[in-house]
Amino acid sequence: MKVLHTISGLNKGSGGPTTCTYNLVKGLRRTGIDAKILTLAPANNNDSIISNEDFIVAVKNDAANPFVFSRNFRDYLKTDIGYDIYHANGLWTYPSHITAKNARDSKREYIIAPHGMLYPAGLESKPWKKKLALTLFQRYDIDQAAAIQATCRQEAEHIAALGYKKPIAIVPNSIDISGCLPVRTETNKKRRFGFVGRIHPIKNIDIMLEAWNALGNKTAECELIIVGDGDATYKKILVEYIQKHNLNNVVFTGFLSGAELTECIRSFDYLMLVSKSENFGMVIPEALINGVPCIATEHTPWDELNSEKCGWWIKDGVGPLRATINNAIELSEEKRLDMGKRGIEFVKTNYSVEAVARKMQTLYEWILKGGEKPTFIY
Repeated sequence: MKVLHTISGLNKGSGGPTTCTYNLVKGLRRTGIDAKILTLAPANNNDSIISNEDFIVAVKNDAANPFVFSRNFRDYLKTDIGYDIYHANGLWTYPSHITAKNARDSKREYIIAPHGMLYPAGLESKPWKKKLALTLFQRYDIDQAAAIQATCRQEAEHIAALGYKKPIAIVPNSIDISGCLPVRTETNKKRRFGFVGRIHPIKNIDIMLEAWNALGNKTAECELIIVGDGDATYKKILVEYIQKHNLNNVVFTGFLSGAELTECIRSFDYLMLVSKSENFGMVIPEALINGVPCIATEHTPWDELNSEKCGWWIKDGVGPLRATINNAIELSEEKRLDMGKRGIEFVKTNYSVEAVARKMQTLYEWILKGGEKPTFIY
């Protein structure tokens, strides 16, 4: 089987879809599938793609206008043929559209992975561009796809609510666990809570700070580490709140990546993700595989934190978060480590590159050969 994944950018700083696409294709290749990635090379010489492995083709970046129109991308698709199935990652851009059109023209099947771009919050950002894209090409591209890939049930429900009738396959993002280090065993002198992500109002960091402040002396012997960068205006509001309430145990580290980020996550006792909306939240499995229990709100798709007993999946708001942080502080170190062990096994079973690739292989084979419908079709 030959499969071509396409994505408009595979730069190191491009965000979640970059890593997810790269990991999935690596996993597919390990199962014996001849899978490649087509992308645009970085437009900025100071940036670079995530890897230079030979299964990644990065054509010269000639992208123009907000829809990322690229003749080079189109021409490569026309000349590199013979794929059984195409897998377009992302929406609203020309690379995704021309992948779908090329598949139809060559009488091949294709899948579209929106990567959260059909969530209500995503549709509200730059709505003029998305309405135009839907009218011109995007709705037709999705309607004609063999399947749409959602990364969780919440995303599948949002897609279905928009009226799309094609099969929606729930195949999660994966995490490469091959290079994971042994779990940290030394106990922190202070309970260390962490957030990792974009500094943006949608991440509800202000709610996190309010809950932290509401605990008063209970968090005096704890630390809250905020890792990331982003909206300067929002960060200014957060810093002013910290200063006003003398929260001297709250620290901003700025953007971290690679080994530095991994080491920071490994140092946490707990990780928090309390977003207003979250498609997947890669930071959750990244924390769990390092033995770090997580706290996430119901606006994230991580109800399994409760069912797998490796964290807390809670209602939104200062009150529930305050109570959960308090419970986490009071939890014995023995029980915290047990939660961490359960989290590691949960990720290995469900979110490893190999586990997700096998699931995607099943989807491809069903699309191409038919047979019994996979259980993960929504």
